[in-house]
Amino acid sequence: MPTPPISNAVLLEKINNVIEKVDGMADDIKCNASDFSKFASQYSGSHAEVVGRAEHAHKRIDELKLRLDAMDDAMKKLTDSVRPLVYTNKILTWLAIAFGSSIIALIWAILTHTVELIAP
Repeated sequence: MPTPPISNAVLLEKINNVIEKVDGMADDIKCNASDFSKFASQYSGSHAEVVGRAEHAHKRIDELKLRLDAMDDAMKKLTDSVRPLVYTNKILTWLAIAFGSSIIALIWAILTHTVELIAP
């Protein structure tokens, strides 16, 4: 079945509709381009700020790592210097227990009259 002939007026109307749509799309593209340029400028400013903050944070992390390493070294030195004192403390504790026990035994002996104190 052959297609009916289309009049020039209908073609002109369709062409005008297409032109209006293209003009509308051109305006949308201009608006999008404007929005994108605003976004790009804001992003570049924000990106520079974020990068600066990240660099500052990395510097701070490096400083803290150095301090932590120094503290670790100091802790190792303290541990090495305290280790001999632990044995000395054990010996002195046993001596204090022996001395304290002998004093308690003397007091008990005095109280039970097992030992008499005589003044010269």
